[in-house]
Amino acid sequence: MDSTTRTTPAVSVYAGTVRSDRAACFTLQNDLQVVVIQDHRTPVVTQMIWYKVGSADEPPGKSGLAHFLEHLMFKGTSKHPADEFSKAVLRASGYQNAFTGFDFTSYFHHVPREHLGKMMEFEADRMTGLVLKDENVLSERDVVLEEFNMRVANHPGNRLAEQMMAALYLNHPYGHPIIAWRQEIEKLTREDALAFYRRFYAPNNAILIVAGDVATKEMRSMVKETFGGIPAQPSIPKERLRPQEPPPAAQRRVTLADARVEQPALRRYYLVPSTRSAAAGEGPALEVLEQLMGGGINSYLYLSLVVEKQLAVTARASYHSAALDPSLFEISVIPKPGANPQPDRALHRRGNRRYCP
Repeated sequence: MDSTTRTTPAVSVYAGTVRSDRAACFTLQNDLQVVVIQDHRTPVVTQMIWYKVGSADEPPGKSGLAHFLEHLMFKGTSKHPADEFSKAVLRASGYQNAFTGFDFTSYFHHVPREHLGKMMEFEADRMTGLVLKDENVLSERDVVLEEFNMRVANHPGNRLAEQMMAALYLNHPYGHPIIAWRQEIEKLTREDALAFYRRFYAPNNAILIVAGDVATKEMRSMVKETFGGIPAQPSIPKERLRPQEPPPAAQRRVTLADARVEQPALRRYYLVPSTRSAAAGEGPALEVLEQLMGGGINSYLYLSLVVEKQLAVTARASYHSAALDPSLFEISVIPKPGANPQPDRALHRRGNRRYCP
């Protein structure tokens, strides 16, 4: 029996059809959290499952394991061999993908509504039934290495971001790249992936979201029938405790030179509270600061550096708010050709060392 955490949502009329204004949420006995969002404008549905595990939850020396497992989740189960899931999505004229973050790993499918039941069955099956063979694991590890080459090794901007994150976070695992350090990707094994999978992939560590042309009552029954029999993993902790950052004591500067870069760029990172870790009022204040400082062509940075002083091609600010632990506030500027990319010391606030320019 499931327990409802929100009442039946209100509805409104949009272009002659009924659409839900609020999500309906409920939790199964195995602690799978479910969110249903009704939208009847088109006969399609998106199913997403979010696992509460990401690169910041990897064991030391195993960076990239969460992302590696994301790739391996498409290798099939004993019930549904490799490629059967993907082929079913293609036959339904649907789309599927997955992505990994510091705090989560997510898988989603976008299909016509009549195929939702089959997609849900596939997703429930691979929550516990993943089968990995050495040949599949090793070949997929090579795929991840090529992805690393494309996204990091051959991309100076992303390489700079990788190095800056490592300098900003001295102790917290946010300093490890989501895709991993290359030398650690090369050592990941089938046993590593299965151990991580068995530890974190369980209904009590997941949120299922179904959005589209569905009815809440129907989804309650379908989800319970499909996922309700999967046992919870009791070893999963309620709180995700990670090493935290010490008080910053010195400025940290990262300089990266690359012959492929034709125009220099300047970035500055500040360690700030995320929305979740912030005190009351701090998160909204940082979001307002993001918009005022560098949220568009009318922001202070853009008007000053691009319009008035004509020193930069662009200037922006970004607050990475959606993190579980302290996050970062980023300022980035691309100077005009011939302009001095070195930061003006007057821009540094005396006494404030919580940045990594």
